[in-house]
Amino acid sequence: MPINPISYPGNKNRLLGQLLPLFPTDAHTFVDVFCGSGVVGCNAAAERVVLNDVDAHVVELNRYLFEHSFGQIRAAIESHIAQYGLTNSRLHPKGYYAVQGHEGLSRHNREGYARLKADYNASPSCCRLLTLLIYGFNHYLRFNRKGDFNVPVGKMDFSQSIHDNLRTYVDHLKGKRLRFSSLDFADAAIYADPTAFYYFDPPYLVTTAPYNAQWNEADERRLLALLDRLNRAGTRFALSNVLQSNGKANTLLSHWATAYNVRPLRRQYRNANYQKVNVADTTEVLITNY
Repeated sequence: MPINPISYPGNKNRLLGQLLPLFPTDAHTFVDVFCGSGVVGCNAAAERVVLNDVDAHVVELNRYLFEHSFGQIRAAIESHIAQYGLTNSRLHPKGYYAVQGHEGLSRHNREGYARLKADYNASPSCCRLLTLLIYGFNHYLRFNRKGDFNVPVGKMDFSQSIHDNLRTYVDHLKGKRLRFSSLDFADAAIYADPTAFYYFDPPYLVTTAPYNAQWNEADERRLLALLDRLNRAGTRFALSNVLQSNGKANTLLSHWATAYNVRPLRRQYRNANYQKVNVADTTEVLITNY
């Protein structure tokens, strides 16, 4: 199972081994409605995969990885590394860069990263964005209201592990039949194929990650109503979500889920502040209508 090398908090890299066996194996088309990094859809067994997300940035980034060879992508990243004076620990022995405690490599990269971010915001490109994600804080993908990428520098760089995971993932994509779209999850065009299997990984209503900030109860109700309509039409779906987290319960989801099959998952996520994660009171589930 190739993982996406940009493992930002909330992505499903660490849950793939639990999720994939729970999906049907006879669906010819897998639609990843909130695709994010695309890692779930791109590891699905279906012949055709649709990667959709209302965030056009992630859709175009997935398209970039699909349409370019690893050699092209690596050359572009390393060109940015050289241009902006960023660290490249993969090409140097351990200890070459002085690591500043919990700051990692951030002190070395802060100035160059800021220039790269300013240039990206002035003239966006997928490779500049990919480089920002590699070097940015916790690999966040975040934009302000003006549309500018606004994540601060992180403590990592284009390490050997990120390099190797990126190569494996990009090579894996070349064997897939992918389509891309950037539509609201409720757009009818997404559901034109009633024989497809639909996977939903929306922002979680009761968690506090930055990418959940724009999701509210009205969105949750719209999504659950849509899933009920798919169920009545005989279309199979699976929904990733949490029933409770950090003392907050999603009672709306819990009541709705009683009509479906709820499959518990073992939650394993990193915390954005690099602190110990308390997941004892978090109930992550996959809810299916099959």
